[in-house]
Amino acid sequence: MYEASESEQDGTIKDTLFGHLPPSLFGILASAAKRDYARLILWIYREFFGENYAKPVRKDELVAFIAVQIDRLSDLVEDFAADAANADASQNPNNVYLRLKQAGWLVEHRRGYVQMVDLEASVSMLLETLSAIEEGEAVHFGGTIAALESVIEGLGDNPLDKASSLADSAARARRFQQHLSAIIGNLRAHEQRIVADPQPTRILASFFQFVEEVLISDYRAIKTTNNPFRHRNRIIQIISDYEHDNEIVAAFAEGYVAQGLASSYEIAISKVRQHLGQVKRIFDAAEERLDDIDAFRSRLEQRIARTISYMNEIDGSTLVRLTHLLRDVGATDLDWDAPLPVPSDLADPVRHWGPGNLASPSSRRVTATPTSVQKTQIDPALYAYDRAQQAYLVRLSVTPDKIAGYIERNLGSAAELHARDFVVETPEDALLLQGVRQLDMFGSKELLRRFRVSHDHDTLVDTDWSAFSAFSVFRNLPENLEIDHG
Repeated sequence: MYEASESEQDGTIKDTLFGHLPPSLFGILASAAKRDYARLILWIYREFFGENYAKPVRKDELVAFIAVQIDRLSDLVEDFAADAANADASQNPNNVYLRLKQAGWLVEHRRGYVQMVDLEASVSMLLETLSAIEEGEAVHFGGTIAALESVIEGLGDNPLDKASSLADSAARARRFQQHLSAIIGNLRAHEQRIVADPQPTRILASFFQFVEEVLISDYRAIKTTNNPFRHRNRIIQIISDYEHDNEIVAAFAEGYVAQGLASSYEIAISKVRQHLGQVKRIFDAAEERLDDIDAFRSRLEQRIARTISYMNEIDGSTLVRLTHLLRDVGATDLDWDAPLPVPSDLADPVRHWGPGNLASPSSRRVTATPTSVQKTQIDPALYAYDRAQQAYLVRLSVTPDKIAGYIERNLGSAAELHARDFVVETPEDALLLQGVRQLDMFGSKELLRRFRVSHDHDTLVDTDWSAFSAFSVFRNLPENLEIDHG
């Protein structure tokens, strides 16, 4: 479910994508030298701003690096010169640097009299992602998801100080979901490539590549006993407990504000619930993604099994006979619609008979032997038990007629009676007394026409059977009924 961003909650609308990246960032990637610029941008990032980023980068050092890369590859010289419409190849490094700076890939600033070069934060994050995609880095989540369970389990001990760990757990869960989606994407790509290939030998080669690249590296990691999926139920349970604990959610929100993850308490509450919901939804839907992966794998294996079976059926003799048939047909000079008897050994005229060609007798149907119906005698004690149980239930049932009779027996000729004066000698009397106390809620018009109850909630009546608030029962006299009807 979509959650409003912090800027939207504050009332300020910011462009979701283009408000973060320079507007002309991808302009040079649409030029004639787009492939050269793409290579050079990643080289610059890895050399100066990647894992080797230890000191500020001087402009002259970066331009010198560009010059070395252009001299190292001859195709860059021609492409950059043509892109800049400049025949002087010596100006290529400066022109390339200027184009990168104008597009927004590089940011120039001064430190004293020295020109320095840096990257914007959004551009740096983009380059890190592009570099990982270009290098094809493998992502392994076995230990990561196992550690995620421990982190989530420990969040409840000190939610205020560990609030940032909740945000990090949500990011890890999203990466886990992306990893499962990537596996499905690889399976789909291999399936399309295998199905589209008509050559059985190439199908087998593609399948072996699929086994090596996908099944061994990715699929095995999520189907072994030590797979990250085994932590799913525990993670969902812990997150659900956090969601229903308002004190923990409030502590997380305070931690978000204190650690700079949200600008206000209200926004922090929204972010906390968003992150908790993300983790829960991702791991709750993980089982469906794994089922999709199994379905893709099963279809590919069936396709390969059919291919191997087909290859076994086409032997060398069949190919030779087909070749002779096509050669004889091509040698004729007749119309397409004309019948053509072609002498060929495509069909073997000799029919060989064997045990498999003989008709087998149908098996006789086995009929069941008739047996007499056995009548069982029911123990008379069961009938007696059933009657006793029904009588017991009738005795304990509280009906309007029983309540009216119980009141009449206790009232006698009196017009009213207090609860403490009712006689309770049996369990049936105790149940009927409770029915008298709830007379106005019993729903019987006949009882309400004859009696009414007045409650005294400040006084307690304690009997051998129960304790309840005091009440009095009054007999409705004819004049009271006339008043009520009037």
